[in-house]
Amino acid sequence: MKEMILLILGFVLINNYALSAGLGLVPLLGFSSQRGRILTLGLSVTVVTLLVSVLLWLLRGVIPAYFTILAAVVLVLVILYLLQLVCGKKLGLFFPLIALNSAVLGLALNVAEAETLGSVIASALGVGLGFLFGLFLFAGLQNRIEPEHLPKAFRGFPIQILAAAIVALALTAFQF
Repeated sequence: MKEMILLILGFVLINNYALSAGLGLVPLLGFSSQRGRILTLGLSVTVVTLLVSVLLWLLRGVIPAYFTILAAVVLVLVILYLLQLVCGKKLGLFFPLIALNSAVLGLALNVAEAETLGSVIASALGVGLGFLFGLFLFAGLQNRIEPEHLPKAFRGFPIQILAAAIVALALTAFQF
């Protein structure tokens, strides 16, 4: 149990794919700073990544290795359509964001090499919660940046890229 909690915390804080590797970084830059939308996107990416990772791990003996990417994309799309049916409303803008980020983060886990189902679940939870952590971190950064104190060339997207690079460097320092 202690190992699973440390594995989740490791993926959230240290091996955060969204921040340190730049995977699934698009929604972090320029996404809304409304907490409700951030929480919805982060939790849905976490749930879909968890389901895709578990299903890929369970199907690892059935699906050849060279079809893993295709299988992950198909699983993400099927799970998202089922999620839309269960929720009863269309995901709209969230659909491509959830699909892209879940596929990227789920494949980054490389679940085929995981030994146990517990480690796959802990890793997928850590990656999804790390993505949620990154969303809240960048929303906080966007609220603190005051554009009137910046040169015109740095306003908007350039300062967000610079902030992402600084956060990525800070998180890389934890890996050593």
